[in-house]
Amino acid sequence: MEEQPAQLLVQYCKAADYNATTGECAAPFYGPASSFPPALDVAEGFQVSVVIVGAWAVGFYIKQARRTANV
Repeated sequence: MEEQPAQLLVQYCKAADYNATTGECAAPFYGPASSFPPALDVAEGFQVSVVIVGAWAVGFYIKQARRTANV
């Protein structure tokens, strides 16, 4: 059986439950922390980096082609 990684929980408060004069929350609750960008494993990170480098390379070659066409 595969173990689930520990999930980070943070305390939240709805705007309707927040008292601005005292700075306290009437009904705080815990939920998972947002993760942006989402956690990636090594293979997913490599795939994203290949896409980024590929997009950069296409743009670079288009730029070079325009330079040589204008000479």
